Amino acid sequence: MGFFQGIKGQYCIFIIAVLCSVVLLAFLASIGLTLLILGCALSQYNWWPTFVIIFYVLSPIPIAIGRRCTSDGGYSMRDSSPCTDLMWFITSVIVVSAFGLPAVMYHATVIQVGSMAFIMSANVVIFTTITIYFMSFGSDDSLPNF
Repeated sequence: MGFFQGIKGQYCIFIIAVLCSVVLLAFLASIGLTLLILGCALSQYNWWPTFVIIFYVLSPIPIAIGRRCTSDGGYSMRDSSPCTDLMWFITSVIVVSAFGLPAVMYHATVIQVGSMAFIMSANVVIFTTITIYFMSFGSDDSLPNF
């Protein structure tokens, strides 16, 4: 057992669940980035769609900042303060922009339809990964103290 030898009961199950969720998140993120690279690197496509990485980096920032505005320190929709509402609005604008950028590039004939499909698929996977992360590790006590 090695690492889990001195840990007993519910705590061991909790650690295994946390490790499984981290592995799942890493797997989903790698699939999303692979789809993004495929949308850019295939011979008939170009590298302009890589600008959606900016939206991937920016999307968790309003949630992390707005977390300080909530009363329970979580990410629930129960709290209705102006700061929380602004947090969700800015996050939704960033996510919609990430889906809109490839569509606008396709409409302007900068990219092809196959590239747009790969980028849209990558957006779905990456934003699902970000959502799972914030739902799994939403509070300060969600990770064990080692």
